[in-house]
Amino acid sequence: MAVSIRVIILEIILLIFIWFVEHLFLRIFHFNKKVKHLWWGWTIILWILIIVNLGYYWPAYPIALWMILALILIALQIAHNHEFLYRRYWPVFWRYSAYYALIIYIGSFIISRWLPLV
Repeated sequence: MAVSIRVIILEIILLIFIWFVEHLFLRIFHFNKKVKHLWWGWTIILWILIIVNLGYYWPAYPIALWMILALILIALQIAHNHEFLYRRYWPVFWRYSAYYALIIYIGSFIISRWLPLV
């Protein structure tokens, strides 16, 4: 199940449109200056596009690694701060999750042609 050029272009146009809507949303509702992106929204959108590109079977492996990385982040915060607070955890978790999802999303274009159909 290789991803065609047409699908890649449509997904990139969709991501640009979502970025524009997010930018307008943040300007209209005047969030504080620190909020530049809704990282949880980007993570969810990218995972949906990954599932579209790879099917339902293959994204299970990156998602499992994503869970392990979340546990490692918890361990690092406990070791560094000697406590675990969700207020500190969630912004970092969603930002790194969006970066990880972006890497997997770009990789889904490259690797999708070599994965066997399941």
